[in-house]
Amino acid sequence: MQRKIKILRMINTIDPKFGGPAHAIIFSSLALLKQGFKIDILTCDQEGSNFFKSKKIRMINKGPSVGLFGFSLKFTFWLLKHRHEYDMFIVHGLWTYSSIIARILLKKKYFVFTHGQLDPYFKNNFLKRIKKQIYWFLIEKSNLLNARSILLTSQGEKNTLEKTFVNMQGIKKKIIKYGIIKPILNKKIILKKFYLKFPNLKNKDFYLFLGRFHEKKGCDIIIDSVKKIKNFKKIILFAGPQSGNKYERKIKSLVKEENLERKILFSNALFDEIKWGAILASKAMLLASHGENFGVSLAESLCVGKPVLTTYKVNIYKEILESKAGFIAKNDAISFAKILKKFSRLNKNSLKKLSNNSLYCFKKNFDLLSKKNSLGNFLKNNFSKNANT
Repeated sequence: MQRKIKILRMINTIDPKFGGPAHAIIFSSLALLKQGFKIDILTCDQEGSNFFKSKKIRMINKGPSVGLFGFSLKFTFWLLKHRHEYDMFIVHGLWTYSSIIARILLKKKYFVFTHGQLDPYFKNNFLKRIKKQIYWFLIEKSNLLNARSILLTSQGEKNTLEKTFVNMQGIKKKIIKYGIIKPILNKKIILKKFYLKFPNLKNKDFYLFLGRFHEKKGCDIIIDSVKKIKNFKKIILFAGPQSGNKYERKIKSLVKEENLERKILFSNALFDEIKWGAILASKAMLLASHGENFGVSLAESLCVGKPVLTTYKVNIYKEILESKAGFIAKNDAISFAKILKKFSRLNKNSLKKLSNNSLYCFKKNFDLLSKKNSLGNFLKNNFSKNANT
């Protein structure tokens, strides 16, 4: 019997409030399990954290770490002691301690998922750009040059690297199919739980935004687009971690100033059945992003037949357009208002067709259980090559 290939995935945190990467690592690990891999996940979360429970995936929490950089002696010593137990390693994210320690301890046995952290959007903040460019020159580029390759989630993400704020010369790149696993849902029960939490949305047509309240996500574009539409009769639910950051305060003030409190609602982050209830009850998912390597919330929406309204700055927009699974706008309020109006005018037959297209788009492009999923095949091929050398 052939032994299972053992993979260690390394990420600062899988706390879902930190967005896409935390969700995606779980989805793709479950898919790898079904392909015969053994998966452990090493984090800097506090020992005893229960962000994810699985009998088949081992969670190794070696925090707390020092700040967002993720330095942890417990993390380091554990990796030093147990690294020989694994065939390959996947580091998730840049600008953290994980990629440094991978270069030092793991030699050429690791890959790095960049998770969109080299998006050209980030060059707009001058001070952060300079800080990252210095760090890149001194440390991060060496970390990636010593990796087997960086892993990208779409051709669009690869194309954006030509416009990024650092020198990518010499770094190997590989596009990996990315997505989610469609959950088994009892729609009746899930919708009942959602409406118990949000009784004011029962029998109402509403659009949904799921994500962090960060300027990159373009929530202000959605609000400004509503302002531009006369007699806007829908409701928009913004659901995300309410930390009280500067951008969150800005968009809430904007809603209040424009007297849009009845049309635009805010909720804390939604998880599990309540989250899926929100998606099932909504008419469409909105993401007016200024830059996105993937967009997990879009894949979640598509998998239950809900169309998406997003921008050309989201790197999976071509797949959405090709499947006619939603509408795409520029990342500005005038353009986004146009697709909101266009969607609101669709009749029942058009909406049904759009829903069917959404399911097709998901199955073709973002279903991690599809045979076309390339992460497992990619890792197996690399393992075979390494074994033969």
